[in-house]
Amino acid sequence: MSDGAPLLSVENLRVQHRSARGEVCVVDGVGFDIAAGGTLGIVGESGSGKSQTALALLGLSGASASVSGRLMFDGEDLLQLSAARRRALRGARIAMVFQDPMASLNPYLRIGVQLAEVLQTHRGASRAAAWAEAARTLDAVRVSAAAQRLQQYPHELSGGMRQRVMIAMAIIAGPQLLIADEPTTALDPTVQAQVLGLLDELRRERGLAILLITHDLGVMARLCERTLVMYAGRVVEAGATRELLQRPRHPYTAALLRARPTMQHPAGLPLDALPGQPPDPRQAIAGCRFAPRCPQRRADCSESPPPWQHGAACRYPVAPG
Repeated sequence: MSDGAPLLSVENLRVQHRSARGEVCVVDGVGFDIAAGGTLGIVGESGSGKSQTALALLGLSGASASVSGRLMFDGEDLLQLSAARRRALRGARIAMVFQDPMASLNPYLRIGVQLAEVLQTHRGASRAAAWAEAARTLDAVRVSAAAQRLQQYPHELSGGMRQRVMIAMAIIAGPQLLIADEPTTALDPTVQAQVLGLLDELRRERGLAILLITHDLGVMARLCERTLVMYAGRVVEAGATRELLQRPRHPYTAALLRARPTMQHPAGLPLDALPGQPPDPRQAIAGCRFAPRCPQRRADCSESPPPWQHGAACRYPVAPG
């Protein structure tokens, strides 16, 4: 990678899936950069295209998918690589922590077997060396009694402990980029804070670049320098996280912030929920995809795609406050 070049540069990423009713576009023209040691968050409702973006980077979109664009990782276009080369990169240089560790860990294999397999596959390590490194990596992610945990099965660990095991499995081969898809879902606030602190510590100590997929603005604020807001497969706002949270420009971002629970919210009153539903991805939309749900929409919002201005894809962005 040349000096100053981003570790990962995504340009015009488009993911379509074949269906009985034709092509369904789930990611449409997404682009972003991540530097070595940098952090980027992608936030949005379920179905906005966050996880589909991550899966496209790993080459895991599935047989029904058609992926196009330019995905430059450390000087290589991921979409131009052979299947064997993509497999070699997964786990070794690009790793992912999935949302549900119980669905990702094999319930029939001990933790040590699953951790050691990564090094045996990608680094050609012996069984003894791989198990020793597995113990060291568990210790690095703050798993107590690491040697004992290697002998346990996933169901014997708590949810927070399983998530740490997943992080250990992702980093054990020394990747440059870690994709974390909803890594704190279903964890209590204390454990959630510990996991986020651990990810940030790994980033600082190892120069690890992190792409965080989340629907939780609080999680994003704790870890990410920059943020993309996605809606219906498209990026609708992008910028520095702190500025985006303090001065959102897209009405969708502002609506997400209003819907977030806070300690100041009056007890007994419902949250300020966003009305309506995201559009059906099988339907063609001429104008702004958020227009049917937008509180400040105007007639021309439904006529043509919104321009990109002031860091947001909106014809009438929210005035900075």
